[in-house]
Amino acid sequence: MDHAVQLQDLPVRVVCSSTCYRAETDTGREPWGLYRVHQFTKVEMFGVTAAERGTESEELLDEFLGLQKEIFSELGLHYRVLDMPTEELGLPAYRKFDIEAW
Repeated sequence: MDHAVQLQDLPVRVVCSSTCYRAETDTGREPWGLYRVHQFTKVEMFGVTAAERGTESEELLDEFLGLQKEIFSELGLHYRVLDMPTEELGLPAYRKFDIEAW
């Protein structure tokens, strides 16, 4: 808010973390009673790029994915990368990867 990003400051990289809850079923038919949800912590990386060459967004996405793989590998965590389908994308996204670790 109240901040303009200058072209020379691009790309802008931002990270956020939040606790999320998701229902285990998608029926939505039981409006009362107990239902189970799973809780997980989500870390998201966002970027804003210029479109001078037309490849900046893809390059930044590759940078983010490489950084995340490196972090998970160095922590010794087992993980998998999910290339999310289009129906899972928010309005500003054209592509998204999720990484699940266990």
